[in-house]
Amino acid sequence: MKSDEIRAKFLAFYKERGHVVERSDTIVPSNDPSLLFSSAGMVQFKPYYTGEIPVPYPTATTSQKCLRAGGKANDLDEVGKTSRHLTFFEMLGNFSFGDYFKREAIQYAWEFSTKVLNFDPKNIVVTVYKDDDEAYDIWRNEIGIDEKRLYRLGDADNFWGPAGDTGACGPCSELLYDKGEHIDPDADPENDPKERFLEFWNLVFPQFDQQADGSRPPLKNRGIDTGMGLERLAALLQGKETVFDTDGIFPIIEATAALTKVAYKDNPVPYRVIADHARAISFMIADGILPGNEGRGYVERRLLRRAARFGRELGLNQPFLYKVVPTVIELMGAQYPELVEKRNQIVRIIQTEEERFGSTLARGMGRLDDIFAQMKKDGVTVTPGEDLFKLHDTYGFPLDLATDIAEDQGYTIDRDGFNAAMAEQKNRGREGWAGSGQKAIAPVYDHVREAHGDTDFKGYDCTACDATIQAIIFDTESVNELTEGQEGEIVLNQTPFYGESGGQVGDTGVLDSVNGNASVANVKKVVGALHCHAVTVKNGVLKVGDKVEAVVDARSRKQTENHHTATHLLQAALQNVIGDHVHQAGSMVSPDRLRFDFTHFEGIDTDRLEDIERLVNDYIRRDEPVVIESKSLDDARAAGAMALFGEKYGDVVRVVTVGDFSMELCGGTHVPRTGVIGYCKIVTEASIASGVRRIEAICGEPCVENIQSQGRQLHNTAHLLKTSLDSVKDRVKILLEENRKLAKEVEKWKAAAAAGNIGELLEQAQDVNGIQVIAANVEGQDGKGLKSLIEKMRDKLGSGVIVLGSAGDGKVALNVCVTSDLCKQIKAGDIVKQVAPIVGGGGGGKPDMAQAGGKLPEKLPEALAQVPKIVAGLL
Repeated sequence: MKSDEIRAKFLAFYKERGHVVERSDTIVPSNDPSLLFSSAGMVQFKPYYTGEIPVPYPTATTSQKCLRAGGKANDLDEVGKTSRHLTFFEMLGNFSFGDYFKREAIQYAWEFSTKVLNFDPKNIVVTVYKDDDEAYDIWRNEIGIDEKRLYRLGDADNFWGPAGDTGACGPCSELLYDKGEHIDPDADPENDPKERFLEFWNLVFPQFDQQADGSRPPLKNRGIDTGMGLERLAALLQGKETVFDTDGIFPIIEATAALTKVAYKDNPVPYRVIADHARAISFMIADGILPGNEGRGYVERRLLRRAARFGRELGLNQPFLYKVVPTVIELMGAQYPELVEKRNQIVRIIQTEEERFGSTLARGMGRLDDIFAQMKKDGVTVTPGEDLFKLHDTYGFPLDLATDIAEDQGYTIDRDGFNAAMAEQKNRGREGWAGSGQKAIAPVYDHVREAHGDTDFKGYDCTACDATIQAIIFDTESVNELTEGQEGEIVLNQTPFYGESGGQVGDTGVLDSVNGNASVANVKKVVGALHCHAVTVKNGVLKVGDKVEAVVDARSRKQTENHHTATHLLQAALQNVIGDHVHQAGSMVSPDRLRFDFTHFEGIDTDRLEDIERLVNDYIRRDEPVVIESKSLDDARAAGAMALFGEKYGDVVRVVTVGDFSMELCGGTHVPRTGVIGYCKIVTEASIASGVRRIEAICGEPCVENIQSQGRQLHNTAHLLKTSLDSVKDRVKILLEENRKLAKEVEKWKAAAAAGNIGELLEQAQDVNGIQVIAANVEGQDGKGLKSLIEKMRDKLGSGVIVLGSAGDGKVALNVCVTSDLCKQIKAGDIVKQVAPIVGGGGGGKPDMAQAGGKLPEKLPEALAQVPKIVAGLL
């Protein structure tokens, strides 16, 4: 049975039993800031168990894409070593929210396992929680499991959750497949070193709601949460020894094998790691995670570099992973169309990161050479573990590669020291992890939404409407009123105010009633479509139940609409000018400007930026109608509508189409025709992350203001230069050339003045342990001038140490010289490393010459006074 067939049979089985087939959530949890990644199928349903939000259906089933490569759930180090561990996997699950409980969950699982999958009942072993008599009795008395195949286990094996720090948890029952006594006749589910038993289904019975303080009150909606790894199930049904040999993963291994001469059977672990990581990285990029140095981006970069490192074990020393990921997309694109839609971005981002890692490794090699040189000098043969860890942590330099190089040069490595440093970092990471960076949502919002439902948004059709105040929130608590001067949040039954989402800022405006009025500074959709209006009461009082007129600031809304529609036009122009690999990676549209983040891998020169701006304005001048329709998600995708990175959409989506050049899924507000925008001006373009660039632009009124402002600046500049507007550039060039000549003359005079003082400076020499040491403050010199002066002094001094410093413009310049005859005794770089921190700076250099800068000019006398003591200490 193929993987796609298993998935389809599972979902169909539960659909026939009344379960809603829900789409997979994204890898980035959409409603849980305590988690780094979606690590289980139940993550998207956590609020349903706790009763935080209304349950839309009593039962559901999913095939959830999961990632366990960071945070609390992390299987990274086991991948490739065992037959079953993966960082990325699909979890098949069925869920009950206050509906059926243990009996039905067990009966369904048994029926699917024995009737649909056709497992021999004699090969199924079951475990239950040690105190769960109810589950034990159902298995023993109703299903008929032999007691010899029914085990009671403790917390570590049979108590699940929560996913994160808080939420639903409870006892569980696991179904394991017994692969036979021939593997290990003495094994049992608790002691199974040879992997005779393979867990394929975990039935969790969420009964408790774990709190931040560790307490576990009963859940409001006790229920069922089951999870079954698709890949493990495929391995059993296809008779494969490992999950890596199944039809869902092995083609990726074959794609890798085509690039190398090392056979899979000769060295399987690197192949398995590469296949797993290729899947994980592809899905992470498709869901909007980009390589970075912290959080999810760091995990992605680590996976990519880990795959690259294992590739080197197969002789793949050049970028190769980007050639493998198309196979991932072919295998899984039908079930997860976001992979197909983001194909170009996935391939390009991975290729760019691989190339960057190559240069990183080159820098790491240089650092490793320095470590070996120091070891040779010190007569040490064991490479320090702490140094190797720094190499690994800073450069991503693999320990195995460092080990091979060390052994080639006759050294061993301190693996224990490396492991200790790694463990210390992991402990710091656990202590420092405080969630995804998103703010946890206060319970009051869920309570308000449960009581009143979502807000009816009227703002697509109007900017003012009558409404009723349903709730008032002050300092995360529900209150009955807000009085003059107080700030809080107001929830209406209906509103014309757009709630901040999809990159578009919330509307501003006023709420007006007979008893008082308030200004609206922002509107956010905190949970679901509950619009919370951030207000300040200007006059009187506003109370729950009051009738109000809700009025949006129409001018600001129109400017925001200009920028939002222009963002769509900008994306179309970018794809036209620089390629269809461009895809939105983030945006912000406000009354003042637009900001558009997009996937691209190099800077855009001025000529191409002008081409892009010209094309956007051509779209505007066409005065095309902006057509907005509601469609099914499948129909919208089939029509070619572009979706946002990492966004989870409902069954019905809003499609915004402009002419024949732009079609996007979008819930924002837009102009009726492109001509309304007027003009769009690109202001800046820059890199913000690996493979991601940002354009900022302005439209309409802000654009006019910008053009007028620049015109005034140019006019004023021309006036100062006493020239015409057309001649400003030529006049500036003349002045710059004159300034350069004058600066050169000044440098000559300064050098001559300093050279005239060489005799006085040499007279300041002190004897430090038989070595002449000069430490002097030379006024009016920069680093270049100090270097020139110190070279002249060195020639006259013959033998000794010279440290010169100069302060000016809030900065300090330092130069250190050690004559060649003394370099074996003392190095200039060592001196500057101790002197520079005193003036708030740092530096380095060669044994005979070093430079540094600082930002504490008032500390220069103190630093120079310390030089003799520092030299003596180093000697």
